[in-house]
Amino acid sequence: MGASFLAHLAYAEHHTSVLGLFIRPLQSEFGWSRSGIAAVQTFARFTEAAIAPLLGPLIDRYGPRVLMPIGAVAVGLTMLGITQIEAIWQFYLLRGVIAAVGFTLMGALVTDVAINNWFVRRRGRAIAVVRLGSNLSNIIFVPVTVFVIASSGWRAMFVLFAVVTWLAVLIPSAVFMRRRPEDMGLHPDGMRPVAAPESSGAAGNVEMAPEPVWSRREVLMASSFWVLAASFGVTSMAFQGINISLAPYIQDLGYDEALLAAVMTARAAIMAGTLPVAGFLAERSQRLPVRLAPFLVQGTGVFFFLLADEPVFLWLAISLYGVGFSGVAVIQGVIWANYFGRFSLGMVRSLAFMVAFGFGAVGPVAMNAVFDVVGSYRPAFMVIAGLFVVAALLMAAARPPIPQRYATAEGVVLTPGH
Repeated sequence: MGASFLAHLAYAEHHTSVLGLFIRPLQSEFGWSRSGIAAVQTFARFTEAAIAPLLGPLIDRYGPRVLMPIGAVAVGLTMLGITQIEAIWQFYLLRGVIAAVGFTLMGALVTDVAINNWFVRRRGRAIAVVRLGSNLSNIIFVPVTVFVIASSGWRAMFVLFAVVTWLAVLIPSAVFMRRRPEDMGLHPDGMRPVAAPESSGAAGNVEMAPEPVWSRREVLMASSFWVLAASFGVTSMAFQGINISLAPYIQDLGYDEALLAAVMTARAAIMAGTLPVAGFLAERSQRLPVRLAPFLVQGTGVFFFLLADEPVFLWLAISLYGVGFSGVAVIQGVIWANYFGRFSLGMVRSLAFMVAFGFGAVGPVAMNAVFDVVGSYRPAFMVIAGLFVVAALLMAAARPPIPQRYATAEGVVLTPGH
């Protein structure tokens, strides 16, 4: 959990809300359009969508200890490379392709699978604690980024991102991360082995219930997979578009840099404060209201962004959006493991990430294309508010799939096409 927390902490530069702070500096120096700059996130999402299905089986087979250090090295080197760019195609190549591969290797896809393998009953709370790293990242790096860009330029901030990635991810992940507790003779949730009845002569063993094992074909044939993937995909498209556009939108409304930093930091703090409750509730995600509420709350927050030229509505929008965002993040981290089990989770999540990243790739460029055409983000906010309602309806339709095979951790055998 600690190493995963640090990985989320170091994930700051990949957050579209933080990347949005670079739009105006890059626009000023290079003359690139907002949609052109935002398109780097589209490249990144397509890259992540392409690599995720290849990465999933590797997560199940080798675990995060191998993959995360490779990702950290790649991200750090790429951040340094970005400081030397002179053309937008170089920005796309480094930030949109190479860094995206690195972030996928060290990011939520890998850490969520690891946490879900180590926790079952306490899964929601464990995911929530790890996700606090992302919120703390925003609390720290939004004001730091605003300050560093203003005082030393945007290139200095990318150097800082590289250093943080190497310190927070490279060493901790290599030392502490493991695939699943059974590899170390342990059990999920810290359960202790209990002595078997004396007559059995097998003291110290614990009988673990068999869990589902899925092949790629079986997952793709399950209707619940596509319903869940579509729900989170639509959500990804919505919040990827908003997150990268939020900083320039607030600036366009006439608010100064100090209030921008305060608003963005407050959003992260609200998300962090919400996470423990979201984690506790996510462990009851079999209840429909628990699954639906985060989507509807986040959508309501988006609606209030339309009224954000009044400060009270800006703060209300940020608050509701942050609460909903935390809920959706934890629900997504938990529900895949609840529906499909632990042993094929890397493969299942990677296929779902492909769908979500594919949807998410559209959000940033579409939102900023609307701005380039009509000079306002408001029409896009109206559409996005509706998308959260669509995501909630899809979540309501999702039902747990029926697996064809079960196995224990000792008996499961994963093949490349599992």
